[in-house]
Amino acid sequence: MTTERAGERREQLLAAALEVFGDRDYDEVSVDEVAEAAGVSHGLVFQYFGSKKGLYVACLEPLIEGFRSRVEPDPELPPGERLRAGVRNFADAISEHPTGYRNLMTRATAFTEVRDALERARWWRVTRLAEAMGLDPEEPAVRVGLRAWTSYVEAAMLVWLEEGSPDRDAMVEMLVRALGATVEGIAAAK
Repeated sequence: MTTERAGERREQLLAAALEVFGDRDYDEVSVDEVAEAAGVSHGLVFQYFGSKKGLYVACLEPLIEGFRSRVEPDPELPPGERLRAGVRNFADAISEHPTGYRNLMTRATAFTEVRDALERARWWRVTRLAEAMGLDPEEPAVRVGLRAWTSYVEAAMLVWLEEGSPDRDAMVEMLVRALGATVEGIAAAK
């Protein structure tokens, strides 16, 4: 198999895995189901990923990257609108994959590789947010405050998915205002 064809096959398997795992818990999914969804043999899954866990972890990386790329708003927007757009984009992205987001934030963290990938994504957000606000992302108060705010956003999104309210725009405004309070706390801690 050519390198190009192998890459296509791997992507085909990842797309099928994301689709199957995106709607169900890890323990409810079999390798056979993913292979069938991808139109490949059971053995090919193991050839590319070694195990069901390997496949699961590999398919979550694109999910995390997809969420991350979706939060990038138009850089031409004024800072406040850019923040609102980023939070709104994140809400929209998780609304499209609510089960995948729930599993990623709750069950998938049982795997070290997933926890590590989530932490990298969180610190990426902290750095981007700090820089956009003219704050030093290496300053302890900034790191603690913005990292706490990202956890607040993740938890609020989980509850929002379960409750279905408030409406998206009201929730976005709540999260933006919480960041304002966080920044005040950061300033007081310096």
